[in-house]
Amino acid sequence: MTMLKGCSRASVTNLNNQNIGIGVMNLLSRNLLFNTTAVLLFLILSSFKQANAHALEQSYVFLTIGDTSIEGRVEITIADFNQIMETDLSLDKSLTEADLLPYIDDLKRYFYKNINIDFQQGLKLDDFYLHSIDFAQYIAINFKFDDFEAIPESVDFQYSVLFDKDPDHIGMVIIENDWRAGVFDDEANVALIFKPGDTQKSLNLADATVTQGYWEMFKLGIHHILEGIDHILFLMALLLPAVMYRVGKDWQPTKGFYPAFIYVVKVVTVFTLAHTITLSAATLGWLSLPSRLVESIIAISIAVAAVDMLYPVFRGRIWLVVFVFGLFHGFGFASVLADYQIPDSYLTLSLLFFNLGVEAGQVAIILVVFPVLYWLRNLALYPLIIMRVGAVILILVSLYWFIERGFLIDLPLGQFVNWILGK
Repeated sequence: MTMLKGCSRASVTNLNNQNIGIGVMNLLSRNLLFNTTAVLLFLILSSFKQANAHALEQSYVFLTIGDTSIEGRVEITIADFNQIMETDLSLDKSLTEADLLPYIDDLKRYFYKNINIDFQQGLKLDDFYLHSIDFAQYIAINFKFDDFEAIPESVDFQYSVLFDKDPDHIGMVIIENDWRAGVFDDEANVALIFKPGDTQKSLNLADATVTQGYWEMFKLGIHHILEGIDHILFLMALLLPAVMYRVGKDWQPTKGFYPAFIYVVKVVTVFTLAHTITLSAATLGWLSLPSRLVESIIAISIAVAAVDMLYPVFRGRIWLVVFVFGLFHGFGFASVLADYQIPDSYLTLSLLFFNLGVEAGQVAIILVVFPVLYWLRNLALYPLIIMRVGAVILILVSLYWFIERGFLIDLPLGQFVNWILGK
């Protein structure tokens, strides 16, 4: 064994042990980072769902399961409507509700005869409306069962719409919204399928649990922060300068990982505190702002944060900017929850788990981006190219969105820019 000059065998052994320890710690850190990121990515991917199940030669009963009520709608195509009513209405998606109004009472009577939902309450069809997708125009008639003491564990269905006229027709019961099952606005969540000769089935509603509902809210929060490119770009405007510090008007790389990381923790904590305040207030109905105003301010917040990379506008007070704009980002997060029919009794904890999901998404972004920026910070091109060019790009995108959202103008490059940015 060759000894280092001036070192004893014991000191060499200690040095080797230290190196081994450092190596183990680095390996554990890398594994922790990898495992954490992998888990978060798994949650993200598992939260994506197919959005639409419409097809020709199919009719549908869509259900929304609430806390003490179940509501929904029956949907058929105009082609199917023509078969039922023996009419010849246009299939070019040009019909209006006025065109169908004379036939609605007869259509309701047909549905009463061919659809039975045994909730110990009679099916009561209500108002109707038209909507179009790529290949067809649909007529939808709403219904609602309410005043349940508790949602039943199962319900018997009988469905025979169009089976007497089309032997290839299929009827589907789709649970579109069920908070307890973690189902939100999902038109592909098929629960029952009916065919000629197979017209009676039982729908099981007992498998849904409160725990599953909260878990899905957590995943929804992760999904939203990673799908919201404007939120990500605002976070990027904060992360890019986090591994540098100013000397006069110049940028210098931070001298260690710890100070830069603590800076990121502080900034993200301020952002989290701000958006939690308005997310809670808006979701609970205490405060509201026009969507157009909120989305416009979120767009311009990216430019304001990015300007500080080009010129020291805020001079160490970036946290105040982060807090103010974080309040508006919270309203943006709240608009997501407003689209989901969450029962009031579960709303507070749903809000908590959704917010935790948003924070998990932010952590995933930081875990991926921050180590890369820290590794790049010593390169001469970092302040000159990455920060300055990055700031300019962020400002341009921000102004572009601000003009579109604030003035309701569809700029010529809108579709291309949004496609590049995944919107």
